[in-house]
Amino acid sequence: MKKVLLGACSVFAFAMTAHAEEAATVASADTADSNLEEIIVSARKTTYANNATDQVMLEATPDASSVLATVDKLPGIFISEGGTFGSDDWSTTISIRGFNVGLSEQQIGMTIDGLPNGNSNYGGGAKANRYLDNENMERAEVSQGTADISSPSHEALGGTINFISNDPTENQRFWAGISAGQNNAQRYFMRYDTGEIFANTRAYFSYSHQNNDAWIGTAGGTKRDHAAFKIVSEQDQWKFTGRLSWDDAWENNYQRISLDQFKKDPNWDRLTDTITGIPYVDQVYRPGWGTLRTNWFAYVKAEYKGDNLDVTVAPYYHDNWGRGDWTPPYLVQVAGGTQQADGAIYGGSAVGSYTYTDPSGNPIAPIDGCTATLSFPYGGGSPANNPACYPAGSLPVGSYRHTNYGKTRIGVTADAAYHLSDTNTLRAGLWWENSDRHEYRTWHKEIDPTVGIEFEYTEYWRQYDRNFKTNTLMMYAEDTAEFGKLQVRGGVKKFLVDLTRVDNFGNDANQGLKSNSKLLFTAGAIYSATDNMDVFAGFSQNFAAIKDTVIEGRASVTNPNIPDLQGETADNYDFGVRFSNAAVKATVTGYYIKFNNRITFVSAGDGTTGVDYLEVGQGTYLNVGGIESKGVEASLSADFANYFNFYSSLTVNSSKYTETTAQVVAGNKVALSPEFQFVGTLSYHKDGVRAGLSGKHVGKRWGDFANTQRLPSFTTFDLWLGYTVAQNAIPGIDTIDLSLNVTNLTDKRYLGGGTPGSYFIGAGREAIASLTFKF
Repeated sequence: MKKVLLGACSVFAFAMTAHAEEAATVASADTADSNLEEIIVSARKTTYANNATDQVMLEATPDASSVLATVDKLPGIFISEGGTFGSDDWSTTISIRGFNVGLSEQQIGMTIDGLPNGNSNYGGGAKANRYLDNENMERAEVSQGTADISSPSHEALGGTINFISNDPTENQRFWAGISAGQNNAQRYFMRYDTGEIFANTRAYFSYSHQNNDAWIGTAGGTKRDHAAFKIVSEQDQWKFTGRLSWDDAWENNYQRISLDQFKKDPNWDRLTDTITGIPYVDQVYRPGWGTLRTNWFAYVKAEYKGDNLDVTVAPYYHDNWGRGDWTPPYLVQVAGGTQQADGAIYGGSAVGSYTYTDPSGNPIAPIDGCTATLSFPYGGGSPANNPACYPAGSLPVGSYRHTNYGKTRIGVTADAAYHLSDTNTLRAGLWWENSDRHEYRTWHKEIDPTVGIEFEYTEYWRQYDRNFKTNTLMMYAEDTAEFGKLQVRGGVKKFLVDLTRVDNFGNDANQGLKSNSKLLFTAGAIYSATDNMDVFAGFSQNFAAIKDTVIEGRASVTNPNIPDLQGETADNYDFGVRFSNAAVKATVTGYYIKFNNRITFVSAGDGTTGVDYLEVGQGTYLNVGGIESKGVEASLSADFANYFNFYSSLTVNSSKYTETTAQVVAGNKVALSPEFQFVGTLSYHKDGVRAGLSGKHVGKRWGDFANTQRLPSFTTFDLWLGYTVAQNAIPGIDTIDLSLNVTNLTDKRYLGGGTPGSYFIGAGREAIASLTFKF
């Protein structure tokens, strides 16, 4: 490890002493020449840490992959996707500086073309891969910790990832691609760029379809269809952009396992491939674990650039529908509720369950004295689950449970910057959004559990039906001034967030919470030490509004002693150095973050101090947690020997809990937060040939709150090869491109993300070849 650190320091020392012409920060040749595509990106000149993907990172990522995978090589970022090509939202986790996105936490902002994604959680959220194909992405920008003041997210405690779509080409072009790979992976992509259809107006339409089998076992898989339309019109001082995307995905999931289970068999996540006819065993049949999601997202953006005034206004609309599936090995007995005309019961409560019936369909109990049990899964099942404990002719029963998610969002962002002089700019803006999330759970009877998991269309029980309405208003103002080589900025913003919970069965009283922030301050400075080197420092107070899952958890608690909740906050400090010339781009950033008001669920008797007012059996969410993070992030991109590029990134992070509450102990390291990451990439470009090898090492991490489970370190490698046939080498065809991508080249078995104490196995090796034509 010392050799790695010394090597990294030597590389950065070289970067700081290199001399050459200064390179452009961002350049794209796509709109100037439809056959030549190049993206050169370094960190933007800001007062906070930020990094962006470059062309090499896009080439290293197969087109079939999730766009999330493109940012995994950047400093400070840890992306873990349990499914091949990121094909399972359930097992996708993201970590930045001790903040996480996963099944249990949503602490990182995510935007598409600068517009909010509507949160990233599994139940009704939508990560960036639901909005964008790789071929349609120009780049992804990561603001670690201190993000731009206008960033429209109330989850951005640990920063924001902004995924930017590319514009239509100036020339007419048709693009068709086909990919095939391991695990029966197939993908088709087409895109038509219109060229200029009206004065300074161009558009494109694209469509893709892909499917693949699960990489673990022999059953289950995923399929996805995606379509996008974008139009851009530039008229005098105005630029108008419209974009529409549709995404329809059906995914079978991967399951979390314990550290001991991984040590016993690192190739299996304990989901099964065949129907045994025993519902207790078949509850872990992979095709019964499903995620279904459909997303529509549309926006219109108007941008005006005048002599002294810049204005951007962008209204948007998002419609999300989804379902999460599981097959419980029993039928529920329901009391109360309202019976519908089709026989379904709405509401009521579960008073019992049964697992077998007699031939007439009447529930029966196991034979008295039978002690036969099942050893799999989940530590085994009781005699009530074992067919050996029932008379001959008894029939198993089971449920197919749907958790249904729906969300509609409508909103607008507006930003105005007025240049008082060449050295002073005032900026102000707002973000408004109204969101209505609908969630309900239905239970369906399996038709014949002895042969499959097919189920009756009409549910026998609708367990609950709720709407969560969120109204958000964020306002901000900022002043930026330059004094010679020094640029300073200061700003303030505030969130006003109203959250309402409505029980559509009328069983529970409606609940409401306000999640308004205090005034949040930002400040920063950049000093241009030389023509090639900037020194920067920044501070921001980040905010995360109360989630609707919190109001759901508090709805049943009426104890008047429970204090009001406040939104979570994080104070972020960045300081660092950036260097850029024609051959070398490098950045080193140090940071310190204090995360306060962490919302944690506590129960009576769990050891949390100051909650004596909770009665036995009661629990609630409280602001009783905190995290402190500090570390260093560094990156280097160096061109050498005309045709080669070396890229490296380094992350050293320490994140600790600052308060003892529930399972959390003050001083312990944050569960699942990487402490050391190192990336090294060597790539080659010449005469249409490209190739590269990239490796990423992730050090040991604590996996649980108690810091008793130390997850092993791991190193993975990605390989890519490609060749582009010379332009017009074949009449009628502009270019032909061949590529081969191999992710996790050595087929390394490792534990990726998860939740504290249970973890997903990282995706295995996947090779995929692609053939692309551009006409």
